Amino acid sequence: MLSHPIDFDKLIIYNLHSCPEQYLQGSGREEYFEMIWFSYKDSAYEDQITNKQYAYLIPPFRSAQVDTNDMNGYLISFKREYLEEDDKEYALEVFKLFNMQGQYSIIPLDSDVSMRFKHLFSLLIDEYQNPKGTYLVLKSLLKVFLLNLIRLNQDAFLIQDTNQKRVYEFIVLMEKYYKTERKASFYCNKLGLGEKRLNQILKEKMNKSLTQLLHIRLIVEAKRKLIKSDQTIKEIAYDLNFEDRGYFTRFFKKLTGQTPKDFKNGLLPDRL
Repeated sequence: MLSHPIDFDKLIIYNLHSCPEQYLQGSGREEYFEMIWFSYKDSAYEDQITNKQYAYLIPPFRSAQVDTNDMNGYLISFKREYLEEDDKEYALEVFKLFNMQGQYSIIPLDSDVSMRFKHLFSLLIDEYQNPKGTYLVLKSLLKVFLLNLIRLNQDAFLIQDTNQKRVYEFIVLMEKYYKTERKASFYCNKLGLGEKRLNQILKEKMNKSLTQLLHIRLIVEAKRKLIKSDQTIKEIAYDLNFEDRGYFTRFFKKLTGQTPKDFKNGLLPDRL
């Protein structure tokens, strides 16, 4: 593990001034947790006087269009593989952090936290750019980054509005059951909400319906398996609880514009 090289498809760091449109407009962006760590660069902003910094946190499935023209800073994007090997309590805290405010969360950072993040980021970028950099060290540094944010906002979840909590509760349920439960009634019963009301909340906070979110989650997992696993398309369809390969192929093509076979062969024009 210590010598395991960095997979630059799983963690990406961009300067906001040079973040490529290929990433911002790419279909694969929804697979990432995104952190935008920045300060305002325009002197018209009052915060420029104190050089106050902020963190935008954008969860998977929500590629929020954040205007970065007036910002100095960095985009840090990582896939869920950077979480799932850790204990469940930590992973849930990260999900809670990223789903705090719906479409995305913004966290103001005081001077002490900003200085700490500056040191952490220096270590993170050094490891990221090091030809001998390893997955384990990079993952550990990212975890320290996230734990500091969790500690900073540990009380915020208690005072957020009820609908934001319901979004978080739905995300947790979806992560657990998306392979086997495709009906809205299952999630509504678990949350004690009517289907119309739950869809209203999801539309308001995430700009997507329950069905859309389930479909996106299935496609994200299907793509991950097609790229990373040795499973056949038939085996992937079975693992994701589709009736047969044909049904899975039609579902995948409807949502992505091409078949699983074409995707596996690397024919996506916008794939990084």
